[in-house]
Amino acid sequence: MAINGISSYGLNSLYGYQSSINSLRLTQALSNNPKLNQSYSSSASTSAFTSRKAAMKQDVSFVKDYSSKMSDLMNAANELRSSNKNGAMSDLAITSSNSDVATASGKLLVKNDKEYKLDVTQIAQAQMNVSEGVKAADYAKSAMNFTVDDGKNSVNVQVGTTKANGGSRTNVQMLKEAADQINKSKVGVKATVVEKDGVASLQLEGKETGKGKDFEVSGELGAAKGAENVKTEAANAKYSVTADGRTTEYETETNKVSIGYYGVSVELKKAGEATLKAGVDSGSVASALGDLVDAYNSSLKFLNDNYDRGSGVGRQLRNMISGIGSEQSLKQLGITVNKDATLSFSKSAFEKNMQKNPSLSKELISGMGGIADRMFNKASSAMNVSSSSLVNGSGSSSFSGSSTGSSSMSQATNPYSVMGMFSKGGAYNMSNYYAVGMMMNYLI
Repeated sequence: MAINGISSYGLNSLYGYQSSINSLRLTQALSNNPKLNQSYSSSASTSAFTSRKAAMKQDVSFVKDYSSKMSDLMNAANELRSSNKNGAMSDLAITSSNSDVATASGKLLVKNDKEYKLDVTQIAQAQMNVSEGVKAADYAKSAMNFTVDDGKNSVNVQVGTTKANGGSRTNVQMLKEAADQINKSKVGVKATVVEKDGVASLQLEGKETGKGKDFEVSGELGAAKGAENVKTEAANAKYSVTADGRTTEYETETNKVSIGYYGVSVELKKAGEATLKAGVDSGSVASALGDLVDAYNSSLKFLNDNYDRGSGVGRQLRNMISGIGSEQSLKQLGITVNKDATLSFSKSAFEKNMQKNPSLSKELISGMGGIADRMFNKASSAMNVSSSSLVNGSGSSSFSGSSTGSSSMSQATNPYSVMGMFSKGGAYNMSNYYAVGMMMNYLI
């Protein structure tokens, strides 16, 4: 059986698991037998028994948390494994070889391995008019009374040189009032006041790109003198696409276009050339890689905080911090190792390296011996640790008695010791961490 790349070992796992469960049920039943408990249930040992019971609850909680941490790490690593067909490494997105020329957004809904060469000769533009500059702080010499007309809607702008309180308006105040009236209207023009080095001007730009999306300015402009003159004409985007040796030319009113990929939109940025092709979605991978680092750090801190609980915890801690990858390979993934052995992840560094060398980044993540496999194997190994070894340190005292009979009975009724006996075979009995989880559920 396989679940998202996690496999079991057939019927042997089932038999080993069932045998362990049967033994657990027997020992737990015997622990409640008053005849068997007489050897250590005297009034003198009541407080010791209560103490052992409390300590056992703590150990149960610890093992449950241990299992949860390792499962989280395993799941985070599995998200990036190549064997997981529903993971982040299987999400395809369209990438551009030159994001200054064109960018792609959206998720590829239908598999398409074609490569498209894009040649942009002109991007779509909106008309822009800019007035002559005036000294911003000077008082206005004349009023404004002009019209902006886009062919569908128009606005009449009227601004006097005197404020409502009787004070005089400066040039920049005149321009700001004019811009406010334009922006509050339905005309398809956006007005902006630009100030630089004490000089102010009125900038008018059409809200839509494309040929024919023109507007006109006429009337008494005052401080906005020159705003009737066109600085940039409205224009269509012009580009060509080459695929399978065939080139097709296009002309569109907008810079958002569709190029051969269902579900993906391409935005033209400036004139130039770019190559579009399907590849791993770097955004999804970056998110999953960040989750993996977080899960690793959380597991590492948990093991470090509980280092003295058992020899198995110490061994797993040493296993976790060794062999996670060379400094150079981690750097390629935007990962650095901190002084306390935890990891730090830089999304921007990863995405930069991913764009520069996607095949190398992909291999270091999901290839054989990549960070996903390494982390998955570490977590899987942790799930196969003998349960008794997790609590044979400071926690083991909760199950030890003063007499030989008490010690023997404690060993028999300690579920972790029983589980330890049946997990010594490693892959044979406890290879599947789902089986371990089921046993934990039974105990807890």
